Amino acid sequence: MNKFHLDEFQAVRIKITILLTFIISLIAVILSYSIYLSYENQKLIEIEDDIRSKLIQVIDAIDKDISQIFKLSMEENTFICLYNLTDYQELCINNLNNFYIEKKSINPEDVRIFEGRNQSGSLILYGYRYKSQKEYFIAIGKDESYLKNDLEKLKKSIFYSVVLVTMLSGFLAYSVSGRLLEPIKKNKENLENALNIISHDLRTPITIIKTNFYLMKAKNFQNIENNINQIEKNLNYIQNILKNIEALKSVDKKEIEEININHLVKDVLAKFENKIQEKNLRIVFSEKDHIKINANYIDIEVCFSNLIENAIKYNEKNGIIEIEFDKSIVKIKNTGKSINKPEKIFEKFYREDKSGNTEGLGLGLSIVRKICEKYGFKVNYSFRDNMNNFIIKFR
Repeated sequence: MNKFHLDEFQAVRIKITILLTFIISLIAVILSYSIYLSYENQKLIEIEDDIRSKLIQVIDAIDKDISQIFKLSMEENTFICLYNLTDYQELCINNLNNFYIEKKSINPEDVRIFEGRNQSGSLILYGYRYKSQKEYFIAIGKDESYLKNDLEKLKKSIFYSVVLVTMLSGFLAYSVSGRLLEPIKKNKENLENALNIISHDLRTPITIIKTNFYLMKAKNFQNIENNINQIEKNLNYIQNILKNIEALKSVDKKEIEEININHLVKDVLAKFENKIQEKNLRIVFSEKDHIKINANYIDIEVCFSNLIENAIKYNEKNGIIEIEFDKSIVKIKNTGKSINKPEKIFEKFYREDKSGNTEGLGLGLSIVRKICEKYGFKVNYSFRDNMNNFIIKFR
């Protein structure tokens, strides 16, 4: 059965992991694609700005001293061609593959004149027709092959980055989904455990009640005092189970009043007088102070009822319960075995006795902690001098 639930949660965990990984990967792809486009556009803008800058320098050289063209900075993959349409001369400064300067006569009909930006294969071209004393056509170009190489490298880097992000996001998503599902899984297991415990704990008193009713009928309802006592005892036990479930379900804000803890604890002890007598327990009081707090009476009564019931239930016959009132501290001690896992005693549905021989749902101490947390009290457990010690600090 546990394996089934583990597989069930594992399947949900995998689905959440896949979903989170897909979302994160999709975001990574979109961001990476945006970075790629942004880089490409930026480089193209830089190329065009460089071409326009050179065009301005060429025009300035035409107006002042055309020989200044030879002094222009020529980066790799760049060329400048100046066509003198008046004298039919061509001057090209080419640094596409190898740097060279070419000057020759031309046939105007062979010159392809265009205005503005143009594209020819991997060449980005910019053409401009300019008139001063003579008429010129200026063509400036740049080979973007190197940019494509850079973009290919960027693509590979982005691809590997996205793969790495996907792997890391998958690992993180699996870890996060596990943490998200763990409380749900634990609550479900606790609920199933509680239902099993409730079913077990209710079955016994109901069986006893039915048996005693059968015996009462068999005796024609004569001499049935002992049967009635048994029925009453088991009904009280069922009522206590329901009371604990109800207390755990809603420890909410209620009316606040001043409570004398000494008197309240004595009243609670009086309710358990029969159980105390059954085990022949000795109650030892140490009232160094009278403690008063402001809280809801029912909450504090439930809190100390669970602590005292716990001290009775897990005590030994002819044992001792010591209750000490000192300033703002109440200590409840009882003889008996130590608790194997003290760190778990305040958890819901935790019971030391896994065999089911001990009465109760394992809710009592978790209710105590919940009530204490509500009012800011501190509750602690320890085992000293062969006694279980529960201490509540009110402030």
